[in-house]
Amino acid sequence: MRIGRYEIRGLLGRGGMGAVYKAAMPVTGRIVALKVLRPAEIMEELVGEDALRAMFLKEASAMASISHPNVAAILDVDAGSDGPDGRPAPPHFTMEYFCGNLGALMGESYEVERPSRRLGVETSLAVARGMLRGLDRLHYEGIIHRDVKPFNVMLAEDLGGPGTVKLIDFGLSKLRGEPTVRHKGMVVGSPYYAAPEQEADPEAADERSDRYSVGVTLYRMLTGRLPEGPADGKGMRPVREVHADLDRSWDEFFAMALARDPADRFPDGPAMLDALDDLEARWRARREAACAAPDLLAEPEISETCPRPRSVPLKAGLKEGRAAFGLDELWRPACYAHGEFVDRGDGTVAERTTGLVWERYGSRYPLTWGRANAHVTRLNKNAFAGRTDWRLPTVAELATLFTGRTEPGEFCQEPAFDPLKARLWSADRKAFTAAWYVDAELGFVWWQDLTCRFFARAVAG
Repeated sequence: MRIGRYEIRGLLGRGGMGAVYKAAMPVTGRIVALKVLRPAEIMEELVGEDALRAMFLKEASAMASISHPNVAAILDVDAGSDGPDGRPAPPHFTMEYFCGNLGALMGESYEVERPSRRLGVETSLAVARGMLRGLDRLHYEGIIHRDVKPFNVMLAEDLGGPGTVKLIDFGLSKLRGEPTVRHKGMVVGSPYYAAPEQEADPEAADERSDRYSVGVTLYRMLTGRLPEGPADGKGMRPVREVHADLDRSWDEFFAMALARDPADRFPDGPAMLDALDDLEARWRARREAACAAPDLLAEPEISETCPRPRSVPLKAGLKEGRAAFGLDELWRPACYAHGEFVDRGDGTVAERTTGLVWERYGSRYPLTWGRANAHVTRLNKNAFAGRTDWRLPTVAELATLFTGRTEPGEFCQEPAFDPLKARLWSADRKAFTAAWYVDAELGFVWWQDLTCRFFARAVAG
């Protein structure tokens, strides 16, 4: 299947305005995200074909006008023309393609009110900062996003950490002071994330409305929950009651970030960023004090009944994946083995209980699944650490690297492995074009296209 000049590789998502596909560029084969104007019938009836086309091309124009590390770049725009095969192509534009997505990282489902995964303080702050910086760039140009939520935050493949934030989906954006072409009953924004004034009147949304959505996202990243009410001291549960590592200063931050009256919120992006810096400084001081008195730390429960991890790769689709890997609703193991890792001093780490031997440092760079297997082949060819039985680990083996802590990582202990190389390919396949991976720092399992890039950490034994 082709759309215009692009070969379609799969569907990434669909909404009222159209669909987003994974596509390959001509000649180079570079993978891009291709957004196509294919509105649902109800949208055409409510808004009209010409208005939808104008909104679609306006989104492309708005994104293309911004050059910033935290905003996804537009690569090509086609207002609608005949493709190479002579068939007419609908209006479409291409943008950078990223495998990482904040919604997937959090484990958020379409039932948004269900609990999601907690990302930890450092990861949550890093993502929130990227969102605020990208929005500040938009706001400087007079663009209000109006649909800030986890699934509109992509995460670029970096050498470590959550990845660089890339804001996408400007379909509901507007220029400051410009009226939006829309039907009277058309909802603008996403439930739970849209600010109160935007829900009441989308035309009232301004920069403070976007920052409110960042506040909701940050609260959820930290707690795995949505705020339970307005941040006026009468409805929202104090964040320190949900997350034991956070103090009263975080409640003060959220009271301002999520204030019902926009006038009571942070006046601009830099002010909100400064407040995040202060919170992180306080949190680091508390962490250092806790680590200086390790006896005060509660140890996680250790299961003595976890079975020996499976070493033979398997193929499991999305429907059977959780059962096949023994995972809960948020794709986390039901059983944590908590291995005893010993550095052998030759670039490997041994786990006493299972007898597995792990490559300590793993691949130097994130790799596609195919290149991850090539990395293992190279280890065997070179007899790394005197062994030739290296292989890509299964999900079950990778799960032995998880700590089981609510707050990701055991920050008072020197980790056996590089925590920045947490996303690791497994040998288990989901389909012909996809495989399962784990995030060893956040402790969950998920899948991705084989062309995505994660680290490889080989295992033997």
